[in-house]
Amino acid sequence: MANKIIKGRDLMLFDKDGHSWAFATKHTLTVNADTTDISSKDHGIWGASEISKYSWELTSENLYTVDAYDSIFEQMLNGEPITVRFGLKMETDNTKTVADGDTSLPYWTSDSSFYEGQAVITSLVANANNGENATFSVTLKGSSAIKKTTATAEVGQP
Repeated sequence: MANKIIKGRDLMLFDKDGHSWAFATKHTLTVNADTTDISSKDHGIWGASEISKYSWELTSENLYTVDAYDSIFEQMLNGEPITVRFGLKMETDNTKTVADGDTSLPYWTSDSSFYEGQAVITSLVANANNGENATFSVTLKGSSAIKKTTATAEVGQP
């Protein structure tokens, strides 16, 4: 699978139990490295840097549902870090969809390999444009390392 091109619809944000954030339309994971200048006279005209700190952030854009927004709103005001996963969804019968009201698949679940870390919710924005579906966007800032993880067989099981 290393060389398989991944569709955006298959790469998702999940909670600590591997359940997808409802009705998401876009996710973005950003990993940054801060650097410190270590230039010396011995470097001549060339600067030199070393990494001094890593940080990461996840953003999610979602169609607005009362349950999803209320849950994230409460988590934000709680102010505690939450565990999130970013990775591929588990392969399932693609004829069944949550959007069609299929209760046999209550949510997408994460595959057994994903990026996982603790994050705090730093922004929650509700959008209600006339003539369009209501949406909300949420920003999560990493409060721990984010690590590539391979979980046990129970991952993603509702």
